Amino acid sequence: MIKFKLSDHLSGSYSKAYPFPHVIIDNFILNPDELDRSITEISNFPFWGWDSSKYSLMDNRQINKFWVPWCEQSFNDLKDQAPTTLKILNYFNSPEVLEFLQNLTGIENLIPDPTFTGGGVHKITSGGKLGIHADYLLHPKTKLHRRLNVLLYLNKNWQKEWGGDLELWNKDMTECIVSIEPIFNRAVIFNITSDSFHGHPNSLDTPEGVDRYSYAFYYFTEERPDHEKNNLETHAVWKKPAGKINTNIFKL
Repeated sequence: MIKFKLSDHLSGSYSKAYPFPHVIIDNFILNPDELDRSITEISNFPFWGWDSSKYSLMDNRQINKFWVPWCEQSFNDLKDQAPTTLKILNYFNSPEVLEFLQNLTGIENLIPDPTFTGGGVHKITSGGKLGIHADYLLHPKTKLHRRLNVLLYLNKNWQKEWGGDLELWNKDMTECIVSIEPIFNRAVIFNITSDSFHGHPNSLDTPEGVDRYSYAFYYFTEERPDHEKNNLETHAVWKKPAGKINTNIFKL
């Protein structure tokens, strides 16, 4: 499903990427027919969860964001109504994908999350946004260290004017360094630390009924380097831009 040899070609540029290690890969899934089937499934899927925690709701940090699976019953709902979607979710927790990610990032002994806590399939509806933040560093249940995100976008015929770009910001929150359009079969892979700030802070301006879909996969290790052990949180840390924002950003 993935061209695994990509890790051999991209590992060097991944580790050197700014503002934090990351890579953007188009046409990530070799057989996109399964993604097409997944889009049909989730477009008609009725059982979405949302984050009602104070960390997400204050200051309009997170608006119109939904995801699945969000509870144990969600897995049964996916099995019944979105079997291809569930198949893809499980595939990204497979040993071959873990090996690919380890070779790409240099992070050894990656552990998947079979519960997809906070991950899985994400949906942002018109008017929605996700403020700039650094993701939780400790899994809220297992307390494993979160090290890596893989995002896979599912949006065909996406229009630039709709917004929804994923933004990667520098550590002091003075510049958006990279802006990434969420187009179909584009993957974004990046390291998770206390200052890997990202999000899409501008409200989604899609026509009514056009939603922004993505897969989100998170990977963990039992430990992490000592220099990354500051601010170990089990929830996201939200940030606002500081000072004048540099609008001369790299767009993809």
